[in-house]
Amino acid sequence: MANELRKDALTFWGLVFFAVTVIFPAGPFAVTGVTAMFYSGEVAPLAFLIGGLSLFLAVIAVYVFATHTYNAGGYYKYVEVSTGNKYLSKSVGFYYLFWVIGDMIAASMVVAWLLWAALGSFSGYSLPIVAAVLVSLVTPVIYLFVGYYSITVSQKSAIIMGLFEILFFVGLSIAILVRSPYNGVQYFNISNSLDGLHGFFLAMVVGAFLAYGGYGAIVTLGEEARMPLKTLRKAIVVALAIMVAYDTFVVYANVAGLGPNLGTGMQFFAPGLYMTQAYYGTALAVAAFVVVEVSQLMSPVLFGNSGSRALFALARDGVFPSVLTKIHPKHKTPYISVIVVFITVVAGILLTLLPMVYLFGVGNGLFDAFVIWAIAITVFTLIYHVIVNQALILLTKKLGITKILTHFVAPTIASVLMVVAIYYSLLGLTWPLSIAYYMIPAWIVIAVAVTFVRRNKLKMDRIEDTRA
Repeated sequence: MANELRKDALTFWGLVFFAVTVIFPAGPFAVTGVTAMFYSGEVAPLAFLIGGLSLFLAVIAVYVFATHTYNAGGYYKYVEVSTGNKYLSKSVGFYYLFWVIGDMIAASMVVAWLLWAALGSFSGYSLPIVAAVLVSLVTPVIYLFVGYYSITVSQKSAIIMGLFEILFFVGLSIAILVRSPYNGVQYFNISNSLDGLHGFFLAMVVGAFLAYGGYGAIVTLGEEARMPLKTLRKAIVVALAIMVAYDTFVVYANVAGLGPNLGTGMQFFAPGLYMTQAYYGTALAVAAFVVVEVSQLMSPVLFGNSGSRALFALARDGVFPSVLTKIHPKHKTPYISVIVVFITVVAGILLTLLPMVYLFGVGNGLFDAFVIWAIAITVFTLIYHVIVNQALILLTKKLGITKILTHFVAPTIASVLMVVAIYYSLLGLTWPLSIAYYMIPAWIVIAVAVTFVRRNKLKMDRIEDTRA
């Protein structure tokens, strides 16, 4: 049909590596790993491990929902078919959309920050403000072309990049550990956290949860997957298992490679690159940086596909204008939604980057802008995971399933851990990170307000309606 996405376009391993690449394999080496070390110090590997294990409890709900339903709406459709509440379910759609768009904005600015920091570290050159802005816009431009043309292009890119990045950084991490005399278990002792529980949970939020949240990128791709009721749930578990083990190991290699010199390494914008240069020379460090930059480009480019599908689904349900439901006749992509996501991301980059760089300089402005967005969007991904976890109880009641331990106790434990992480990470934020205090309630109000205004035009699906 003219208004349908391309069916059977995504294979099982395509879905797995789509999620893997969105999670961003270079992250623990140079971005999310760095932010986790910045706030928790040497126990950053523990933050990634506990964050990953808690998500395995949360993934139970996603796994069960994916067994019974699939839809481009992803998480918000899970809530819709289980609760029947239009305000709660459509709000979850907004939260997911905010998460994807915010991640693209943050990741785009990180591309510029990494380049600024690398040029300064390797050559002493300071990237001008205009150049930083232009570099930040590269990611959404690439996304526009990739998202417009075909989901199969994204699948092939994900498999190639995901495999290469994992092999490259695992090999590099092993090489660092071979040269390091600081291996030990002290990096998994929470009492060694730099700033107590606040620092530890903030590291989980802007490090582990920010990274792992990408596993859910594929829940919006069910309508384009082969045998989605089987492949989608398995792909989510496999991708998360790969990346929890991988991220924890790479972050461990970073802190164990530096040992008592962690503070010195943190003065260099990425400790992993600092150690690579110290142990194996500038040439390999530059090569590693190039891989990081390419990886940082590809992660949000692929993630943007999930955002356009979520926007498409919300428009199909009457939340947004119907023009956003248009499917390209040849490429079978929601091309109008792709264009709107592109415009929104560009606007978000400019409205964030320009004032932050003006107030705090290129380096600090780019980094703080990234952390602000990271805090806000990760809080939202935790919020919608909590809602989906508890919505599972209503779904199991509808389906007559009685598995108390796996379908109630485990997801509830995950929700408690996420609520604790939200509390401690938001506690005592100082300027400019405290901007997140305003972004979070503003988006909640927007979600409810738009849903209320459009309440008489909304389409609500039952579980059997979301298997077409």
